[in-house]
Amino acid sequence: MSLAESDAAFLIARPEFRRFLHAAIQGAGLLGQQAMASGADSALLAFLEGRRSLGFDLIALAHRGQEQAVRSHDPLGLTTLQAVLDAALCAKENRLERPHPRTRYDELPDSDGTDAGANDDAGDGASGGAGQRRFAPPAGRR
Repeated sequence: MSLAESDAAFLIARPEFRRFLHAAIQGAGLLGQQAMASGADSALLAFLEGRRSLGFDLIALAHRGQEQAVRSHDPLGLTTLQAVLDAALCAKENRLERPHPRTRYDELPDSDGTDAGANDDAGDGASGGAGQRRFAPPAGRR
């Protein structure tokens, strides 16, 4: 089967495809050990090797969608495999929701008890105006 580079580039640019490819290569046994070589018979090993080979073929097809500079420096497709793993690990369903939002540093009080963002022009601690408070080094380090 032939896959045009433009088709592969279209697919590899989609996080949905990369998550699909992750599921496919995981099912092919590339990311885990299915059987021990010493305890398995030759028919099982041949079957598992065929599955792994198909997984590598899928990565190679998807790798054709990478830019030429990437393909020339990475003929094995490790860049594509990394993109697939990143898409699977960073999927929304895998993200942990934080129970509390992170406290912003500009909302923390200064050592004198005043709000650090209170002296800036906009009052949000984020502007770069002339009235923005600058944090001074500790007393012993001037």
